[in-house]
Amino acid sequence: MTSMDARFGDATRTVPLPNPWNLNAYLAAVAAHRGRSIGLHTAAKALVNEIGCGGGGLWVARKHDDLIIYDAEATDRNADHIILHEVGHMLLGHGTRESDRRAPAPPALALMLPSVSPQSVEHVLGRREFGVDREREAEVFADMTMVYATLPQRRNRSFRLFGRGK
Repeated sequence: MTSMDARFGDATRTVPLPNPWNLNAYLAAVAAHRGRSIGLHTAAKALVNEIGCGGGGLWVARKHDDLIIYDAEATDRNADHIILHEVGHMLLGHGTRESDRRAPAPPALALMLPSVSPQSVEHVLGRREFGVDREREAEVFADMTMVYATLPQRRNRSFRLFGRGK
């Protein structure tokens, strides 16, 4: 397995951070890279927790698109972090193992997204399904993305380990 920093670098080279930073532009670039649209939806934190997502968000992969559901009461900055955490799972290749697949869709999903057919859901991935290592990777991805989004503008921005030049 490659190191975490190398995987982060690969992710940001694959889908560069927009300059100036714009979450919607970044989500559009991630969606274009993946060939799947990404929809954002809010839900009551109690429902998100019921699915096992104590961090306030989850990723729902359907046959042709992805949905990110996050706590409706999250502040702007916290909501962005939750969204970037789920994007981290996508770009770092989490959710590709057969063991990540969860069927059927949990009943709370119907309460969160009543217009979504349970048959269209390929997997619902929250903290329980990803495990400690992949959760840590996604958390660091979100943290680093938010840090780099606030740095002074540069022509090409990508992750570099703090203290390392190049």
